[in-house]
Amino acid sequence: MIINSSSKLLLFDYDGTIVNSELAILNGIKYALNYFNCSIPTDEVLRKNIGKPLLPLFSEYTGNPDPSFHNKLLKTYRSWYMDASQKEEINDHLYPNAYDVINDLFNDGYLLGIATNKSRSGLLEGLERHKLLKFFSCLKTVHDTKPKPEPDMGLEIISEMKVIKTNVLMIGDTINDALMSKNCDIKFIGVNWGFNDKETLMKNGAIDVVETYHDLYKKIKTVLP
Repeated sequence: MIINSSSKLLLFDYDGTIVNSELAILNGIKYALNYFNCSIPTDEVLRKNIGKPLLPLFSEYTGNPDPSFHNKLLKTYRSWYMDASQKEEINDHLYPNAYDVINDLFNDGYLLGIATNKSRSGLLEGLERHKLLKFFSCLKTVHDTKPKPEPDMGLEIISEMKVIKTNVLMIGDTINDALMSKNCDIKFIGVNWGFNDKETLMKNGAIDVVETYHDLYKKIKTVLP
């Protein structure tokens, strides 16, 4: 494989990093649990776990050890999410200046990828709806490989994009993003508008945690000029 030593790759998380999807995710999980007459955790508990794979979360929330039941919950969640998307009832939105900064980074010549624990269908629907799909060269989801914090998503994108690890930067909002970066041996910048706080991200390897997309652009230019 020929490695391009000059190409620079930015890996983005999706939920909590590019889009504020908290309400949509919480409503979908509540719908699935309620559909099967399961007790619903508090919003605080649900929010804390956004970004983690849903199957083990459904096991935790229900106390039911049957994997087939967890899959029924997941199917119900995804069905609700896609139906709500088609009806334009998904209450998610881009974080301020996300589109403009991603557009600028693309025009600056950075390669852009996404590593997310979201489903592929959900990711594609969101990227198309927000007119972002054109910017991203490689997407990895839980339908493609092992979920974060395992390194597989990052390593597969790095391999497919033929870049060296020192020219790769991960951007995300949760400990899973931080730990995947550590497991891939790549740099990580946290964002402070998502689902984990600054202290958590810094403790788990972030070189910095930024407050706005404009700050993120400046930091990227410093870390990976």
